[in-house]
Amino acid sequence: MKTYPICLVGLETRRAVVVGGGVVAARKVAALLEAGAQVTVISPDLALALTALAAERRIAAIVRPYRDGDLTGAFLAIAAAGDPAVNEAVWREAERLGCLVNVVDDPAHSHFIMPAVVRRGEVTIAVSTGGASPALARRLREKLEAEIGPEYGILAEILAELRPELLARFDRGDSRQAAALALVDSDLLETICRHGADVGLRRARELL
Repeated sequence: MKTYPICLVGLETRRAVVVGGGVVAARKVAALLEAGAQVTVISPDLALALTALAAERRIAAIVRPYRDGDLTGAFLAIAAAGDPAVNEAVWREAERLGCLVNVVDDPAHSHFIMPAVVRRGEVTIAVSTGGASPALARRLREKLEAEIGPEYGILAEILAELRPELLARFDRGDSRQAAALALVDSDLLETICRHGADVGLRRARELL
């Protein structure tokens, strides 16, 4: 299955609906919360993790079966009910409303699929097999987690702090990119690993 990878932004102001209250739904909710989404869960039964999130007011919970109309105002929806008939109904409503929808384990009835994700601060690495093998995507994610440590997130923070200086000092896009790549390819990662963020920032300014 061909895909077009994107990273959604601005989910803090968007309503996301997860239909289903089991372990799979809880994983989807956790990922949405990590992205800052406003999450509503609809299910007659909730896993303990979802019950806790609802008690902490981190999600809205509607404890009843899904009904047509529940996606009104939603930007995206995830159908994880475990009941094919319910998931099909969610898909149909999402299609009618123009709401992005993912039906768990059913790429043919999804507008997007969920990649395996590695996060290191602002650095996000997504692995997808186009729905062919979630197991392979998981193993690749585990390899990346072992190789891409927290220092990459710190490096991204340092480069973000220096970005205004790069924009001010280099008028041409190609020279600016070359300067940025020189920083990335330098000994900054090693410096961060050995001495921490503050020393890394000082080293970056020296190199700049």
